[in-house]
Amino acid sequence: MDDDVTKLQDDLSRLRGPARLPTLVRLGHKLSQEYWRAGPGQPAALGKLSSALEAWREAYSLTGAGEDPARGQIAALYGWLLATRYTAHGGAPQDRQVAMSVLTEATKFATLPPVHATMARLILGQLFLSRAVETLGPGARSGFLGGPPAGGSADISEAARLFRGVLAGEPLNPDIVTAARTLLDITEMIQPLLSGDLARFDLGRLSGLASELSRLQRGMGPYLSVLNADPMDYPVLDMPGPATEQPTIPPRRATPAAPTRPSTSASARSAAREQLAALAPDPVLAVWEQARALLTTDLTVSAADLDAFVGAAANAVTAEEDGPPVEHGLDRLLLAVGLCLRHRRDGIGWGDDGDETTDAALSTAAEHLAAASDRVPPGHPAAIVLVEAVGAVLDDTRPLSGPITDIADSFFSYAEKIPSPPPTVTALAELCRAVAALRDDVPLDLDAFTTAVPADPWPPALSVAVAHARLAAAVRAGEPIATDPALGELAGLLDALIRDDRDALNASLDALSGRQPPRVATVLGAVRLKLHDPGAAIPLLSRAARALHDSGLRTRTWWRLAEAYRLRGAAGDIALSRDAGVNALSGPDPDRRRAARFAGWMLADGQAEDAFVALEVAGSSPEGPGDQLIRDVLSVVIGTGPRAADAADPPTPARVAAALRELAAAALLYLHPTDDAGRTAGVLCLHAGTDRLDLLANVPVADPLTSDDPGLPAVLGRWTSGNLLIAATGGLDRLALAAARTGAGRRLAQDVALSSVTSGAQVVRLAARPVTPVEAEPLFVVNPRGDRDPSMADVLVLRRLFYPRSACVGRSLEPVDAAGTPDDLLKRLPGVSVLHLACGVRDDTLELAEGRTLDMAGLHGGRGLAVLTEGTAPRLLNAGFTGVVGWRWEVPAPFAALALFMVHLHLVDRRLAPAAAVNATQRWMLDTDRVLPPFLTGAHLHTVTTTDLTQPALWAALVYHGR
Repeated sequence: MDDDVTKLQDDLSRLRGPARLPTLVRLGHKLSQEYWRAGPGQPAALGKLSSALEAWREAYSLTGAGEDPARGQIAALYGWLLATRYTAHGGAPQDRQVAMSVLTEATKFATLPPVHATMARLILGQLFLSRAVETLGPGARSGFLGGPPAGGSADISEAARLFRGVLAGEPLNPDIVTAARTLLDITEMIQPLLSGDLARFDLGRLSGLASELSRLQRGMGPYLSVLNADPMDYPVLDMPGPATEQPTIPPRRATPAAPTRPSTSASARSAAREQLAALAPDPVLAVWEQARALLTTDLTVSAADLDAFVGAAANAVTAEEDGPPVEHGLDRLLLAVGLCLRHRRDGIGWGDDGDETTDAALSTAAEHLAAASDRVPPGHPAAIVLVEAVGAVLDDTRPLSGPITDIADSFFSYAEKIPSPPPTVTALAELCRAVAALRDDVPLDLDAFTTAVPADPWPPALSVAVAHARLAAAVRAGEPIATDPALGELAGLLDALIRDDRDALNASLDALSGRQPPRVATVLGAVRLKLHDPGAAIPLLSRAARALHDSGLRTRTWWRLAEAYRLRGAAGDIALSRDAGVNALSGPDPDRRRAARFAGWMLADGQAEDAFVALEVAGSSPEGPGDQLIRDVLSVVIGTGPRAADAADPPTPARVAAALRELAAAALLYLHPTDDAGRTAGVLCLHAGTDRLDLLANVPVADPLTSDDPGLPAVLGRWTSGNLLIAATGGLDRLALAAARTGAGRRLAQDVALSSVTSGAQVVRLAARPVTPVEAEPLFVVNPRGDRDPSMADVLVLRRLFYPRSACVGRSLEPVDAAGTPDDLLKRLPGVSVLHLACGVRDDTLELAEGRTLDMAGLHGGRGLAVLTEGTAPRLLNAGFTGVVGWRWEVPAPFAALALFMVHLHLVDRRLAPAAAVNATQRWMLDTDRVLPPFLTGAHLHTVTTTDLTQPALWAALVYHGR
């Protein structure tokens, strides 16, 4: 340390009260000079900056409020350095808050020199601008549904006023004027966003302004201020006399020192460890033991000393080049420990940022611990301290959440490899395993976790973690939850939800009245909605949707807000509901049920484009859990929940239309319920030739087999030839549309070939799959359990007539290739051109040999057509098949055998595509003058002569899914 600094500190130690002020000012100047010459933004300079801030803070506190010019200039310098730490060193929001307060005060001093006045206004304007821009995070994406972000408009207006003040004042140099003008232009461009007037927002111009500002800032240091010098180069306070004398302000310009050479790895490492030794109670111990002592003991460390250690440790990590990996790992361990201590510290400029934000220091510490574990072997003595340091990144109130979720897997595996781990390591390893289980939504080993945590653990957050793990296990099991103070005030609400006790829910809501953090507000709004109180739910959900970060919880907040507006039904609520739903569709963790319901609303409202997107999202999304509200409240209580799935990426209408043209289809018809009871359905048509979406009708749902309602037939009757793809959802896939009457006594199947799909996205995937001739590599699975003997004769005929080179597994009237176990099928599946399944099918599961079953989701590798003698399995399309022939409902086995014989005949002998082959079979059955193929078996001839094949209950059961 500089001798002058040491002397000033020694002088200061002998002074008390206001008499300290002159010396504090000199010390602040000296320390600020040292910081600026060390390099603004450099990690190693952080300690110098914090020391300077301690001096300026005390000097500021010793000056009285009023017109004392010393207070104005001290406030300006103090605010500048606070803002520097906030922007250049990742300071917490408290730095910005205090800087804004003292700089605002500084600007009110008429005696403030022009340089300091310009400096204060320019920096203060940027701080207001940065705070205003933060409100644009979720708000800009959502269009500020429910109003513009609170506070942002006032901040942006104040920033504009300050930049105008800089331009109106004495011009110090051209760069400052240009920067102030550019910042003002940026501010004025952002103002429409904060007022919700998106029409006035010009993104292109804003990007150009940002580029201009970046050009001005190059070479001017890490802080946004464009004053290309340090504040010590400008007039400074000179206080030579007693504290009671009025200070004078002589001009002075210091000569900047030459830049220092970057530290080598070895010297930076030594400096960091020297700083550690100065803080540790026993500097003789190994560095990892010193680090552990800092973590686990209650030591009093000054803010400046701690920041000096953090800065030196960061410098060592940055400078690492050569050397053993273990030493590099220890560098990162020390930096992680320092960051954790800085998070824990209750000093100037650092602190917790509230409920919604994870402290950046802890996130960075977790990253460095993970990197250290790659460099320090589990057998090294430092490995124990490395795992123990994980305890320092835990959130005290929600220890199963936060940065630990990103490193839980790696540290559980790492800790398992440590020989003879102490109890704390075992407990933290089990915590990591519990975090991973909650994140991956798999069962957690509660007994192992609770047993591993001692009665009085370090860190104390382990006790809270156990309580939260017990709560999660109980909620997942649907069991009552035990009362525990560690569960917080939402525990009663969660218990009432589990018990479905409306009175208890209302009591819990009353107890949680008042403004709540966004995560709490959203579940309170959801409970209000559950109680059919949209008026109370909407303000809570609207505020939460704007404030929450992108997450599954935010997506569900949008869904609930859309429902609440629909339920309230006030003027303008339909449009607000639509806006909320559109936001939900683009969020992570898509939900099939909610997207499908929203699609029905949009079809009923005549919103074709929004209905298309919603139907596509529903078609590609999983079904959400039964009671998501309980799981959401749990995630708010413990701070974590299952990992959110990525947002859906629905195709555009143009892309789907191109796929339709590839498949030679005329159109894709979406058929979806428009009311919760499923009594009416909307029909949305995507035309292959024009890429156009048309909402054709909203019609009563009627079964074509039993009803003569003209609504749906009138829509379908628009097509008199060609191929149509049908995406019937919401339970409407049960309808046999091929049987719909289209006029003159005709059925739709007599004019149009139908193929069923789940969505336009599936159409795109199917169009990209190559088509293999069905006779290339056929495979028959027949009677593997010996419970379908008649199928053996049917398969024998099919193989001899149409597929003489086919393979067969199971039981047959001629030699087979294998017994028909799941392994036999999977072994032969790759490359199969047609898979004929003459076996039992139960709930998407194949009943195979040896009493074994196979989920059809596991039939990956097939690339051709699947034909089922019973049931249907459209999910095979997701496994790689190009088409599936099956049955909507059960029909007599002889009829099914005849129908599939005709399908194979048209596939092989007539060379028809699968959809056309199924349609040709249906038309053949409808034709009373049908021509019988010459090689029908006696059994099939008997079926033809004894059965009325024209019955829709028979032929309309045959269905085709695919291209």
